[in-house]
Amino acid sequence: MRLKNRLSAGDTIIEVLIAIAITSIVLAGAYVAVDRSMKASRAAQERGEAVKVAEAQIERLKYLNFSSSTANIYQSGPFCISPTQTVIQTIDITNDATEPTGCKSSRYTASITRDVTSGTHQIRVLWENITGSKTVTSYPGFDEIKMYYRIYQ
Repeated sequence: MRLKNRLSAGDTIIEVLIAIAITSIVLAGAYVAVDRSMKASRAAQERGEAVKVAEAQIERLKYLNFSSSTANIYQSGPFCISPTQTVIQTIDITNDATEPTGCKSSRYTASITRDVTSGTHQIRVLWENITGSKTVTSYPGFDEIKMYYRIYQ
């Protein structure tokens, strides 16, 4: 009787350590899953905002192109269009600069490049990626989207 009470009196230190290790592994796995989910959600939100910036550049481009008050909006190099419908000449955002240049909208930088032969416009939006997973050549830690728009005349 005495032996039975002694064995069932409590858990050994080994059992407690094993329970703590299992609990730690489960909690670490849950943390990793939640962290990845939050980063994916944030990356999707950033991409959606960048698409809106690019669409705003396209809408401004359409407005200026069909406006009778503006004879020629096209620049010889990259440009962008400010919210006040002003065409701004920019430097090529593909250069090895420390920061992309163009029209800034909060943390997004937009630039338009026109292909003269086809009449196609490339709208490029860069932003500093919160996850740091994707990188743009010349801009580590930045992400980008490119949209193409063609104006028929």
